[in-house]
Amino acid sequence: MFDTGTLVPIAFFLSVSFILVGITKVISDGRTRRRLIEAGASPELARAIVAAPKDDPGLYSALRWGILTGAVGLALILIQFLPYRSDEPIVFGVILVFAAAGFLGYYVSVRRLVRSKERGGAV
Repeated sequence: MFDTGTLVPIAFFLSVSFILVGITKVISDGRTRRRLIEAGASPELARAIVAAPKDDPGLYSALRWGILTGAVGLALILIQFLPYRSDEPIVFGVILVFAAAGFLGYYVSVRRLVRSKERGGAV
């Protein structure tokens, strides 16, 4: 089902999409910052408006993708030892269950990190 003839174009499309979104965000933030400075706002204010908030859970995106990638990797390792072929539906189910467990693990860990920050603890 997923051979190189299918995966390569999908991976290429996703890579180009993420690159375009990143470049667009950088250009948009730069224009916004420049317009704010031209309007008379201080550079510090322009930086504060464009920058991500410090308490934003989105700042933990590396943690999210690390946990998710590790969970899916464990699922792929587990599938190698199961007596099923790679094109059977149970294989995709196992991968999805591990991915869901990775997202739940991310949610729990971010909640703990945010709560410890709110209490004044070190992260």
